[in-house]
Parts: sequence; structure tokens; C-alpha cells
Amino acid sequence: ADITFADGQVERTSFLVGADGLHSVLRPVLNMPAKPFFTGQVAWRAILPAFGQAAPEARVFMGPGRHLVVYPLRGGELLNIVAVEERDAWAEEGWFHADDPENLRRSFKAFCPEVQAILERVTDVYLWGLHRHPVAMEWHRGRAALLGDAAHPTLPFMAQGAVMALEDAWILAASLAALGLDDGPALYQARRRHRAERVIEAANKNARNYHHANPLVRAAGFGAMRLINSLAPTRLFQRFDWIYGFDVTREG
Repeated sequence: ADITFADGQVERTSFLVGADGLHSVLRPVLNMPAKPFFTGQVAWRAILPAFGQAAPEARVFMGPGRHLVVYPLRGGELLNIVAVEERDAWAEEGWFHADDPENLRRSFKAFCPEVQAILERVTDVYLWGLHRHPVAMEWHRGRAALLGDAAHPTLPFMAQGAVMALEDAWILAASLAALGLDDGPALYQARRRHRAERVIEAANKNARNYHHANPLVRAAGFGAMRLINSLAPTRLFQRFDWIYGFDVTREG
């Protein structure tokens, strides 16, 4: 395949992989354009110095119509914050739309003191709208294939976007090694599509589970989670063993 870059440079390759993300250049070449839709959710993202205070695990704080996730980066040097809110107002897609930290603090002012202390330290924050994109119908054509978000964008509520791309890469390589550059891509799509769609649906459901607005539903749901966690601490996590326990190297 010949690839022409924006500067006019042309490169020839024996196989082309479009691992170029949500706004892939290759995807519309292989598929009809597909318009995303706004989910009614926006997300803020901020990164803070941890000052040695970052807990070693991810923590989720949930409330009516919103939730906040905090987890360490760089071995605990930094603290990553992702805060999601449901709203009717549309927000532009993309990661780098600066917002006023006061808007973030105002949206989570009813949360616990621990959240308030974290958000009080935020000086720079970015806001973006969460959009649903359909899974591509065609992941390959000839000696070209899509990989990761270029093929199957997902909402962030299972934290699997980058992981799915790594799994894709392993299976694509194994499929090409097994059947060659011409027939391998079809095997790759056949082996990956069902899992990708299942993970995406799990992420969609998690978004709904986090944001129960009805106080009775919220009390029942979160109460059941606390009860199960106290009686069988590993039970809640076992329902996602098919995601987090999956070893792609045994599939290839």
C-alpha cells in the first residue's frame, strides 16, 4: 500500500495498521462515515502532585447523576482525577478543552470532605463531552486493518480502551503469522469483534450503575454492594473476571 502524508511524502508498506484512535484517518476509508452521539455526560480531567498521599488503588465516589474516580500515576507521584456529570448541555468531544476549576468544584460540592480536599487543590482542569461511536463494520480491507479505538471506541467506564488496543495488536500479529498478510485480517476481526462489543456494553452499563438518581434505587443498589462486599469481598470483582482475568497471550 502507498501512504501519502500531509506534507506530500509517499511511503510504501506491505501492510498498514490504523491504530490512530477515535478520529482515525483510515477508518472512513474502510467504512461509511458514522456520526457519534452525545451521551448526556461530560468529564473533567485533572492531574495533581500526590505529595506522597496517593492511595495505591483506584477509588470511586458516586452520587446522583455524577461520579469521581481518583487513582495514582507514576508510582504514586501524581494523582489523576476523572469526574463525570450527567447534563443536557452538549460539550465538545476532545481531551484539551480548558475549563474553570470552580465549575468542577461546584458540581461536586455535595460530596464528602475527602473529595472537597482533593478538588480544592485543582488549578488546571479539562472538560470534554462523552460521545458514543459505533463499532466499525469493517476492520480490514486488503492489506490494511484498524486497531483499538479506530475500530471500536469505548466509553471510559471499564478502563479498557488502551488494554483492548494491546489485545488487538497481539491477535492481529498472531492472525497474520498464521494466515499471512492477505487472509490474516479476516481472522483477526472474527476473533476480536465479539469481545470488543461485550466490553463496550459493560462500559455502557457501568455508566448507568454509577449515576442512580432515584434515592430508593440508589440505596438498594449501593446497599446490596456493601452487603456483598462485607460477606464475600471478592464476589463483586469476580463478575468481571472475563475482562480482567483474560490472558490474550493464550489466545494467540
